[in-house]
Order: sequence, then C-alpha cells, then structure tokens
Amino acid sequence: MGSFDVQCDQSKESVFDLHASERKQCFTIGTCAYVRVWYRNTISNLELQILKSMKSFYIIAFLFFLLFLSSCEDVIEVDMPAGKQTLVVEGWLTNKPEPQLVKLYFTGATSDDSFKMLSGATLTLSDNAGNNEILSETSPGKYQMPRRRAVVGRIYTLKIESAVGNYKAVAKVKRLSMPLDSLTFKYKEKSAIFAESGYYPSSNGQEYKGTGDFCQIRLYKNGKYLNQTGDFNLFDDKFVDGNYIADTQLSVEKPFQKNDMAKAEIWSLTEDAYLFWIDIRTQLQNGQIFASPLSNTRTNVVKENATAMDVVGYFGASLVQYVEKKVD
Repeated sequence: MGSFDVQCDQSKESVFDLHASERKQCFTIGTCAYVRVWYRNTISNLELQILKSMKSFYIIAFLFFLLFLSSCEDVIEVDMPAGKQTLVVEGWLTNKPEPQLVKLYFTGATSDDSFKMLSGATLTLSDNAGNNEILSETSPGKYQMPRRRAVVGRIYTLKIESAVGNYKAVAKVKRLSMPLDSLTFKYKEKSAIFAESGYYPSSNGQEYKGTGDFCQIRLYKNGKYLNQTGDFNLFDDKFVDGNYIADTQLSVEKPFQKNDMAKAEIWSLTEDAYLFWIDIRTQLQNGQIFASPLSNTRTNVVKENATAMDVVGYFGASLVQYVEKKVD
C-alpha cells in the first residue's frame, strides 16, 4: 500500500491529457460495470458489451470531455458541427509526486490536428490557509502549479486573467474515505459476461463512517495507465457507510494475465466532481454529446466578467492512495 506526500497533477495521465488527434478522433468512456448495492448509476458488464457494440455512440469530439483516454477503437467519423470557440480549462491538484499543470486551450482542432493554446494568461492559486502563488507558463497554454500539497479540508481557488476573459474555479479536498488495503484477482473464462479470459481485479478496504463520500479507482497494468472504455470506476458510500468493503470487482476493458503487475489508485472526489463524471457518462450513453454540451455538462469554472468567452472544463482537487500486486 502506498501514499503520496507531494501535490501534483498527473501529466501524461491527466483527466484531460491526450494528443490533439486523439481528442478529435475519439469520444468514448468507460463506466462502473458491476452491480453492487453501493454502486449508484452503474451498468453491468453485459450492458457494457452492448454499449460497446452500439458504434453510433463512438463519435468524433473535440471538447475536454476526452477524459482518461489515450486511444480508442471502432471509431466512426462524422462531420464536426459548427459552433463558436470556447475556452477549455483543465487541471487537478493532488498529493501525487509529479509535475502539475493547468492547461488552457480552445475547442476546435486546427488544420494540423493541434489545438490552439491560450498563452500569456496570469493564473493564481490560493487557499483558505492564506497561501497565494502565481503559476509559471512552462510552454504555450501550460501553467505549472507551485509545489504545494493537497491537504484534506483545504479549499483551493484558481483565478485566471487572460485576453479572452477572467475566470475562477474553486475546489475542495475531501477526505479519502476508503483507503485500499489490497487487490485480489479471480480468473474468469470468456463468456457473455466476461469479454475475455483472464484475471479480473477486486479491491478491498475499510470505508470510514460518515456519509457523503465519493471516490474513483484508476488501474494500471505493468506501469501503464488503463484508460479505455471499460476501465472507469466511480463509487459513493450511500449504502456502505462505515463498512469493510471486501472483494469489490472492478471494471476493466481487458483482464490482467498471470505475472502482470497491477496498481490501483483511489482518488477522493467532491460530490460535484463525482456528478461531473456522471454527466459525461450520461451524455455518452445517450449519444447526445453534441446536443448542448455547454449547458448539460457541469463545470466549476465560472466567468468573472460579462464579456468573457464561454468556458468548459474542470479544476479539481483530490487525495490519492494506491496499492500494488503481482498477478500470480
């Protein structure tokens, strides 16, 4: 079991971080795939396979919603609907010991499949303990946060002053309500429920007493972040408050195999961050991502002046803890 002592935002595995061509080419996301009493708003593995076969839901997207993905399969290309340019803000403050960035860019890929970054902005990160620091722009549109630890209960405010407007986002660090103590694996043969034969992971941990906790589990295989359609796990404690949660089967796109090294990170979430992911998942399941993405998708970034460009995205804060295990 491990924990982190220094704040950061994952760079390669940022909730929004992927290449521009991938942002343009794919828009798929996984979901909680196991029906247990403490998984609200989930779908079963069988339903997940049905959803995967509904290729009309696999559409080109250019917005920040391309969360946790670095590639996708069975993509159907469609024409991008015309729309006005929108600013995208993405960043997540954690206690992971890695460089941490806030990224600012505009929707709509350019001719070379890149995205126009917003450079020259002034970003300030402050908290309710009196700390206040200006972020440094390390490359166009990428602003590095200061070396600050994400502290439970602390409230962080990100302010953005730019040529297209001024913005603010507020994020609170919630407690990590169910630290993981171990991973276990069960071998399953290929079936209507399990797409492939292999070892499927389960998590174990004590959920702390006190309702209103939300979390996410992210999986790694041999050091590679698993960010495909079926690798997405969201939980809340509505029905399991204060219980030891044993043998909770996790959703994976592809199972582990013998001798694989597995790692599971658990991230604390606020209810708003949890609902943000639910919003994204719901739009994907309904095939309505282009219906009204700005109004239907939650964001905690707000405009500070009336003439500011419309904005989407999310600035969050989480505590992260992990466990590792070799499949044997």
